Amino acid sequence: MRDLEILESKAQTFYVKKEGIPKGCQQCLKGTKAVLFLNGICQNPKHCWWYCPISEKRKGKKDTYINEIQISSKEQILHELKAINAKGMSITGGDPLYEPNLKKTLEYIKFIKKIKGKKFHIHLYTNGLNFSEEIAIKLARAGLDEIRFNPSKDNWNVMKYALNKGMSVGAEVPVIPEVEYIENLKKFIFYLNKIGADFINLNEFEYSLPNSQNLLERNFKLEAGTIASVKNSKECAMKLIHDIVPKVTIKIHFCTIIAKDYWQLRERYLRRAKTVKLKYEEITREGLLLYALIEGKEKDIKEFCNLLLNELKVPQNFLSCEATYLKLPIKFAMEERLLDLLNQHNLQGYIIEMTPFREEKYQQITEKTPIKLFKEEMRLNDY
Repeated sequence: MRDLEILESKAQTFYVKKEGIPKGCQQCLKGTKAVLFLNGICQNPKHCWWYCPISEKRKGKKDTYINEIQISSKEQILHELKAINAKGMSITGGDPLYEPNLKKTLEYIKFIKKIKGKKFHIHLYTNGLNFSEEIAIKLARAGLDEIRFNPSKDNWNVMKYALNKGMSVGAEVPVIPEVEYIENLKKFIFYLNKIGADFINLNEFEYSLPNSQNLLERNFKLEAGTIASVKNSKECAMKLIHDIVPKVTIKIHFCTIIAKDYWQLRERYLRRAKTVKLKYEEITREGLLLYALIEGKEKDIKEFCNLLLNELKVPQNFLSCEATYLKLPIKFAMEERLLDLLNQHNLQGYIIEMTPFREEKYQQITEKTPIKLFKEEMRLNDY
């Protein structure tokens, strides 16, 4: 019987002391793992279709994404891996091992391993519906490091095919707060422990726009103060872990929604921001880009740009001047003199907070605050 000491990670996930968490999870929580969404095509299994969180934009579609970026070639994956300085990649969908997807999945694994090397960690998610010994061997030969199953109750046995192939084998399932489901989940964990699987990753059950109607019809409710956590999922997960940890040796990790939807994205944004940041931009704690934007008529912007360069001696590489706007570091925008000059030249000034992308179609302005208001909110009026 092992020691029961549950630790909380910095990212608000939970695991057993000395056991740690799966390598794929370690990289995700550090923001070093890219997510390859192969496509939205799968078999729509009875056991999981109703809570699937995939958006209507992706579900059932053939489009491929690496993180937030839609791609049409393997080479584009490499560009994104470089942008976030990735140490690994996960492959998800749809189902990457569904027959129409299998060839493409194997090609991507081989391609990335050839370019990035054996140490580059790749893990994959599957419902296991058409998993077989043959597929397991192909995945192992391609270089897959870790495989995660979410199988139906009558299909647990397919996981055996992945064992002893050189891959880490585990499961990743939601914690659905229903008595029958939790009892079945306990049996599943015992089964995984018996066959010698490496881990199970438990996910807090998630409310999302695509699954909200189905969850409402089944009387699932949101946890108070949250926008995605299903009520009692976390409590059921923690109780389950405390009950079962002394009875098994398998690695158990519980991943909360805040870890998946906030922490992972923030860490990945921070890594991306460092590689794409321009001279006039700063990086926020959330990994967003921050800069000052001046808007006005073309003639006024041109005059103001010359004024900044020649009179205020703002370095050229700290400015980006276009026809009707210019961008500059917020440290210059905070100066009282600059606010006076904006009024004199009939210009409007804002502080912009933006997602860290250079491609316009992926850029999203999350905040656009007038400079004066920004100074007040940040208590910088004595700047």
